Amino acid sequence: MEQRDVFSTKIRWLAIAVGASVAALFSFLSPLAAVGPVLLPLAAGLQPYLSNLGRKIVKWFVWAWALVSSPGLVTISVLLLNNPPRGRGYVFIIVASLMIVSALLILWLDTELLIDGVGRIRRWRSAPAQEPRPVGLGLWILAVAVTLWLAWGLVRMISMYHGPGDLYALVMSIVEVAIAVGFDIYLAWRVVKLRRARRVHVQG
Repeated sequence: MEQRDVFSTKIRWLAIAVGASVAALFSFLSPLAAVGPVLLPLAAGLQPYLSNLGRKIVKWFVWAWALVSSPGLVTISVLLLNNPPRGRGYVFIIVASLMIVSALLILWLDTELLIDGVGRIRRWRSAPAQEPRPVGLGLWILAVAVTLWLAWGLVRMISMYHGPGDLYALVMSIVEVAIAVGFDIYLAWRVVKLRRARRVHVQG
């Protein structure tokens, strides 16, 4: 029986491959830059062994990571091509190869996530109506904390904005906040739906 919120083996391995490839690419910029991409394969590999809350968090994390990182990877790839590392020997060949592989892998991952999302929506619509699961306090705390953290980052980005050169970072910050707020709205909608279902059950 398929576990709820657990990605398929193909998507998990794609996420691992994307994270490893992007981490290797970013390591040419800075070791710290590779920390973020490393979280993707770690989360994807551990997802089947986590609790229901952990699997759900990983699901949203992978979707958000792919959405935010896809345009970022393209931008960084362009920057690296225009400003390659010193020396056009084996280092440049490695970086160029990693850029091509990373771009192809993340495009593949985006496609598989889209197919997976459409499949989940179809199964959800065809399934018999069920009472929504209650939203745990831990998930609320996590959602609010992530939203506040991203909102703080957006405020800082706005205060640091100095022109078109910072436009991409500003747009990405707005997208991240929009994703977090959208998830908060989804949780609130689940609470409202659960209360309505309970009210109808009591009246019936």
